[in-house]
Amino acid sequence: MKKKIIFEIMAIILIAISCVSLTPKTLQNDTFYTIKIGEHIVKNKGIDMMDPFSWHEDLEYTYPHWLYDVIIYSIYNISGMTGIYISTCVFAIILGIAIYEVNSKLAKNKVISFIVTIGTMYMLRDYITARAQLVTFILFILQIFLMEKLINTKEKKYGIGLIVTSILIANLHVAVWPFIFVLYLPYIVEYIMAILEEKIAKKYGEEVKQEEKITIIKRSGTKYLIIVMLICILTGLLTPLGPSTPYTYLIKTMQGNTTQNISEHLPMTLINCADILCVIIILLAILIVTDSKIRLTDLLMIGGLALLMLYSKRQSTMFVIIGSVILNRMLYGWMEKYIKDVDEKMIKIFSTGFGTVLLSACIISLSAYFIIPKANDPYIDEKTYPVEMSEFILQYFQDNNINIDEVRLYNEYNYGSYLLYKGIPVFIDSRCDLYTPEYNGKQDIFMDFIESSNLSIWFEDIFKKYEITHVILYKNSKINMIIQEAQLEGYKLLNEDNYFVFYEINL
Repeated sequence: MKKKIIFEIMAIILIAISCVSLTPKTLQNDTFYTIKIGEHIVKNKGIDMMDPFSWHEDLEYTYPHWLYDVIIYSIYNISGMTGIYISTCVFAIILGIAIYEVNSKLAKNKVISFIVTIGTMYMLRDYITARAQLVTFILFILQIFLMEKLINTKEKKYGIGLIVTSILIANLHVAVWPFIFVLYLPYIVEYIMAILEEKIAKKYGEEVKQEEKITIIKRSGTKYLIIVMLICILTGLLTPLGPSTPYTYLIKTMQGNTTQNISEHLPMTLINCADILCVIIILLAILIVTDSKIRLTDLLMIGGLALLMLYSKRQSTMFVIIGSVILNRMLYGWMEKYIKDVDEKMIKIFSTGFGTVLLSACIISLSAYFIIPKANDPYIDEKTYPVEMSEFILQYFQDNNINIDEVRLYNEYNYGSYLLYKGIPVFIDSRCDLYTPEYNGKQDIFMDFIESSNLSIWFEDIFKKYEITHVILYKNSKINMIIQEAQLEGYKLLNEDNYFVFYEINL
């Protein structure tokens, strides 16, 4: 028992170190509008369901992660960008520890759970950012634990935990709220299959056998899980976003054009994702080559998540997080067949002085490899975001007595969030859904930007359509190269720096 405690403490410390090393210091564009939306909600003491940051008039906005926005703004208000970075590290640590604890409790081992957790966090490294999804990752892995415990123990506290989790997700990130019901489905299907199998066996006077590769177990606690799921459907009403938003938000998103034009929503190409491909190969190897069994629940879960991942590579996060438990369970079951008490033996090795030093040295060395190159990174990348140019814009409007609220600025998608963070009304930003007719009920601003920026339509037509008065562009953008090379008339260059240009236009 003492050795298990020693290993547990060491594992948590090393996971925390690893999570910090994988957390980027430079902020991602969604963080900027998150801060401003949180500020807007706090200062206006509520949600008005209207967009306050673009210069387009009367755009409806659903505030899809309002609670997270308020939390991040509160942190920012106290400790600035440093606080945002530290909070992201903390959320990453909580996620890492949650994955480890859920794995160790459900797969009933510690060493393999530790190794799987380190690998899982590495695969999630691109998604460790100050975005609402980081918090919902924690809640989703917790949901798996609560569902398993409810089915196996029938204790009410786990059902209450699932209901609370559903309410939190609906308010922290409403776009992913429907996903909680996807995670219920494999358990329900297995329960139905077990009942059918039992009835067929009874009809023909046979016993239900579990010698096949896929095991189907009738767990009576699933009935309670179904009741909890039905209750959770009603928790979508417990948000300030209106009674229909949690039920319709994802549908509207799928109907729009944003999923075909934003990289993280595009289908996954496995050959370009070596780590995901390796996980799939390992899972298939265990299933095909060894005599290990897999629960029908796990097979349906991993198969369904794989299909979702191939449809949208953003879903690879859930494949990795939930798949970590399934991979762990299968891997440990296979090893246990050949090495009795394998986990205890590995704990014994890594709890010795030499084992502790060796394992710690490996993880700390890898962590140093990731964290040292970004130790001096800025919180805001001036190559990506118009840090200097935004200051010039604000000063220019002030010096020339130009009312900023009357300016119709054309900007590009990637840095729109930074402009609104600085108080500059934008044409578009990374709240892509806001700029689609499915949400704003008006123009397809998103596609107007996409088509003008890639020159599938002439950009001046868009400038005229929206009566654009000023333009900020990346210096190497297609539009700017045409303006400069063709020396188009009507564009007065007000300022340029190493990365951005700022024009006043009169077409």
